Amino acid sequence: MTQHDPQVLVKMAEQIVKNIPDRAHVAKATSEHIKSFWAPSMITTLIDFSHKHPEEVSADLRGVIAQLAQ
Repeated sequence: MTQHDPQVLVKMAEQIVKNIPDRAHVAKATSEHIKSFWAPSMITTLIDFSHKHPEEVSADLRGVIAQLAQ
């Protein structure tokens, strides 16, 4: 597995969250975007980091993480 800096991944994911215009469906739209463009190892790193450090991710990103973990 390639090593990914989890804090960089959080920053990238937070930027995607901020750029989703449909705020009512931000978790679904962001998770679909991430699934389409990120390597599975990146997603795993993001999920693992967010579970270990939930205080370092926004509420919106926690919603995305829940969608990704399904």
